[in-house]
Amino acid sequence: MKKSTFIGNFAAWVVVAAASVAFLAWYHMTDFEVVSAAIGDSALVQLGVVLASPLLLYAIGALIGLLLVWFKRIRMGRVSRTACLVLALLVLAFVLLAAVPALAPDTAGALMIPTVVVVYVTMVAPIMVMFFGFLYALGIAPVDAAKRGPLSRHLPDERAE
Repeated sequence: MKKSTFIGNFAAWVVVAAASVAFLAWYHMTDFEVVSAAIGDSALVQLGVVLASPLLLYAIGALIGLLLVWFKRIRMGRVSRTACLVLALLVLAFVLLAAVPALAPDTAGALMIPTVVVVYVTMVAPIMVMFFGFLYALGIAPVDAAKRGPLSRHLPDERAE
């Protein structure tokens, strides 16, 4: 992994984690009346209520994964790397899809299932959300040229000599 890729991803996930922590601190440390009034008035606060916890968990998993990939020099095969990245991005898209009803209230009925699933999984199995963040980090790990797959004998040699 290039140093710029690592630093860029690390900085982005630190910002996401810090914003989530800041929102959750405000949400849990403010009086109930103030919070309930803000939820009713602001779509941004509603967005934070739905997204802060799952994004914090995802960011923690991504940060742990990035640190392991960088310092342990983990390399992945092309197929497994692509599978990890696709799965992690699909889950991230599903989490973000759960927040659409906060921005567009008329879609609440159609998108109730993603919202319920994301909130429920965040409460019941937070380690699962962190796992998908970890998969994101594995998905951007460098490719190992030695792991070429079962049909590699039919391909030209790509290894540097």
